[in-house]
Amino acid sequence: MSIAAPYQPLGAARERWYAPVARVLRKREAKLGLLIVLGFLVLTVSAPLFAPYDPFDQDLSSALAPPSTQHLFGADQYGRDVFSRVLYGSRTALLAIVVADGLALVLGSALGLIGGFLGGAVDALVMRLVDVLLAFPYLLLALIIVAALGPSLTNSMIAIGIVYTPQYARLIRGQVLAVRALDYVRAARAIGTA
Repeated sequence: MSIAAPYQPLGAARERWYAPVARVLRKREAKLGLLIVLGFLVLTVSAPLFAPYDPFDQDLSSALAPPSTQHLFGADQYGRDVFSRVLYGSRTALLAIVVADGLALVLGSALGLIGGFLGGAVDALVMRLVDVLLAFPYLLLALIIVAALGPSLTNSMIAIGIVYTPQYARLIRGQVLAVRALDYVRAARAIGTA
């Protein structure tokens, strides 16, 4: 007696992620929002191509110039082009977001995998650590970490990464516990392979 897996056409895996995306993209507002975000990302990543001026060049004759065709967002008190400064500043902000979220993903995944896989006292210890991090408001915890490490962009990225670690840890731990409860994992343990 054998149990055959239900037939799934090759396109089934594609539909799992494509159907929700297609449903969202049918809305005009979603398309507009996606276009704005993608446009911002393109401008940010390719700032040297789109910035009309060097963000650090000063031109005192243009100091505090209002928005115009020459300076799209105007100029600051030193005559620096605000649009160019926004583009270059956005690159730093985007880098900080990617690094901080990547750090949170790595730390949270490691904690969740360790806690979920080992279980027992290790799981309890990991989850208590996560609970301690969740007990503090995010902003307060980030400020405490930055105050302890010192003020810098790198330390701010580390602080944000630590603050958002618990969400990833809980998510990954839940998935590990769900997989551990599946029959094929139990069977592998029963025959001694896991």
